[in-house]
Amino acid sequence: MPSLTIGAASGPVQIGFQKWCRIAVTVALAVVVAGCASSAATPSPTASLTGVAGATATPAPTPMPTPTPAMMSTSTPAASAAATMAQTPTPTPTPTPTPTATPTPKPTPKPTAHPTPTPLPPLAIGLCTGAQLKLEITLWEGSTGNPSYPHITATNVSSGSCNMRGTPRTQIVDGKGKVIADAGNGGAEISTGDPVYTLAPNGTINDILTWDNWCKSAPRQNVAVAVVMPFGLGRVVSKPLGAGPIPECYSSATGTTLSAEAWTP
Repeated sequence: MPSLTIGAASGPVQIGFQKWCRIAVTVALAVVVAGCASSAATPSPTASLTGVAGATATPAPTPMPTPTPAMMSTSTPAASAAATMAQTPTPTPTPTPTPTATPTPKPTPKPTAHPTPTPLPPLAIGLCTGAQLKLEITLWEGSTGNPSYPHITATNVSSGSCNMRGTPRTQIVDGKGKVIADAGNGGAEISTGDPVYTLAPNGTINDILTWDNWCKSAPRQNVAVAVVMPFGLGRVVSKPLGAGPIPECYSSATGTTLSAEAWTP
């Protein structure tokens, strides 16, 4: 069996091969045990980079711990209040009802009082009204120094019959429609003894007027005639028949006069 010669200060030492094998096995076991112990230790980040030239050790970020129920239960009061408010629904405010205004009742309009119509006297019942008649001058007589005599005719232009009776109230109007002579209320006389003339539709009745003593300047032509119906039954005006003759003045101390005869068919 060969031998192993190991140099030493005192000279070479010769070791037998079997003894050398035991020494080698012992040394190998020691190396293995030392390596296992070294690998079991957790290397420090700084130590693992010590052998690298110019390397700077960067510490690994510390991971944030995952919150657990226990950690949440130990949160601050403010956080607990915020969590409670977040979980509690915000109540919807109930609108305050607006008071309904009581409508002011409208005043009941008072009915318009209509005057009670004055009943017509018996003599007025059935008489023609001004609206039912048409008046015309059929002839105008007169000359210088004499009175003027207009002849008039009234026609029933309505669809119903009406009556004419008595003496009418007459007027003379100038070319502008102004009354320049008026027989007055005294010129209209109706009595129970006056005959009644019934005018059917388009029926006519006649009269003659006397106009006298005109002492003013000549009136505006063309003059015409008007009839005022009794009992407030209206008024009707004729159209002129050319320029009417103006009566002469015989007494400046008195005014002009006008009169009419009773109606005749």
